[in-house]
Amino acid sequence: MATPRPTTRIAVISPESNAGEAAAWRERLAREIAGAAVAHLPVEALHDGGGNPVFLDVEIAVLFAPDSQGETDAEVDALLRSVERGANDAAAITSARVIVVGDDAKLHAPASGADFLPRARAESELVPFVRGTLACAQALRASRRELALLGRVVESMRAELEERNDELQLAALVQRDFLPLPVEPLHGVRIATLYRPLAQVSGDVYHLEQLDGDRIAVFLADAVGHGIPAALLGMAVCRSLELTERVGASLALLGPGETLARANRRLYEHQRATTRFATAIAAVIDCRRRTMRIAVAGHPPAILLRPGEPARALEASGGLLGVFPDERYDEIELALEPNDRVLFYSDGFEQAFACDGTARHVEEFGGMSGILDPEELVERIATRVDRHAGSLHQQDDLTLLCVAVERTAAISRAA
Repeated sequence: MATPRPTTRIAVISPESNAGEAAAWRERLAREIAGAAVAHLPVEALHDGGGNPVFLDVEIAVLFAPDSQGETDAEVDALLRSVERGANDAAAITSARVIVVGDDAKLHAPASGADFLPRARAESELVPFVRGTLACAQALRASRRELALLGRVVESMRAELEERNDELQLAALVQRDFLPLPVEPLHGVRIATLYRPLAQVSGDVYHLEQLDGDRIAVFLADAVGHGIPAALLGMAVCRSLELTERVGASLALLGPGETLARANRRLYEHQRATTRFATAIAAVIDCRRRTMRIAVAGHPPAILLRPGEPARALEASGGLLGVFPDERYDEIELALEPNDRVLFYSDGFEQAFACDGTARHVEEFGGMSGILDPEELVERIATRVDRHAGSLHQQDDLTLLCVAVERTAAISRAA
């Protein structure tokens, strides 16, 4: 049967030059502290043959420092490593109290976790200090073990968070790769875009497509929520888009209202345990005839910027996608004029340009109606967002599509 471990273990450690002093103190501590098992060890015992620290399972380690300051620092470091199982971990928490006894002129207190006691005061203070330390040794060891365990848990959580962040970064790259390619100018109609997610991935999605030799389709959706769930829902909405249908041997173009109605039905049919919904706006631009048909599904209305006129919201009725399967989406038709710009945007701009809780985005957009180039207009809006109060803490995803109509003379030159 194994001998029960004594309640208290004390190690007295010294170099060869202080071996006599340390041996005398070992005897005194064993005599004056009841129930203590006291051992005298040379400093060489702190390392194995390969120079690695050897673990000392003790409550208190008393080091009688050598005369050299450099040797003292090295041996304190070695001792601190030896009283912690994670000896090679610089951030480890020691499980024993370390006391260093030495000459006043050579003692200092680096951020090491050791206590320093001048040799001249050891006769009167060392034994009381050890007794006081032992009185709370059990609680200290338990606390240090808990802190060490907590440190490992935190480190594990940090590693997991870094892994999740790497996955999100990859997801963001994939999402950006699936954004539509720029649409080439068609009959003097140009489109510029701004896409700025709140986090790595975005609940905003958009689609641009040239349908035939005259028409371009524009679609923008904003899934309710943020982060990965919103991003997945946004991708699902985009996947449900139908812009054409087969009639016999040919394809017929769908209007924006019918496109939203079909997207709504598909999203509703796929609802299971949770209800997810999104807002959207769709348009078909006939670039040759200079007309635009727009339908809205609970989304902020498009804004028309026309020289000499105030900014105007293009209102249309229609409920959110994914709520009612038989929702109707009315269309409005707009005759486009030279230098018109139509802005399709997500509701993040309403928060980005809010003042005292009131949305000021229409006024912000209208203040830039004199900028005719769509790329410059989008860049100026982005700059205004950056300069606006509170812009350092973006509150929502930001997506903006600017459709610009050039003058007839510009079209002729391009032809």
